[in-house]
Amino acid sequence: MVYAYRLSDGQFLRGYPQTPPYDPETEGVQEYPTHARPDMRLHRFDALATTKMRLATAQELADYDAARESLIEQARFDDEKMLKAVAIWTAQKLNIPLLTARQEIVAIYRGLN
Repeated sequence: MVYAYRLSDGQFLRGYPQTPPYDPETEGVQEYPTHARPDMRLHRFDALATTKMRLATAQELADYDAARESLIEQARFDDEKMLKAVAIWTAQKLNIPLLTARQEIVAIYRGLN
């Protein structure tokens, strides 16, 4: 597998079977054998290491986790915005109270698997 990493801090960004598209101004690429693939959270690229990777520092792990949590929160927020938009649209189209539309949509949503 070939991995793209950010030049500024060695953070692995994505992996591909072949050389991935990347911006040579801000990213580099490195090939790793299947049995020694980097973990995007736990490893960073290191040109000086014999394995071409090192363990992430505690601060890098904290930064990675915070950024991931931020993405999760944004996705939840977007989902909630979509739920609100659907409820408002439904209430307007059916000429029913917004609370009723919301409750029925949430009930249907919870029933989905």
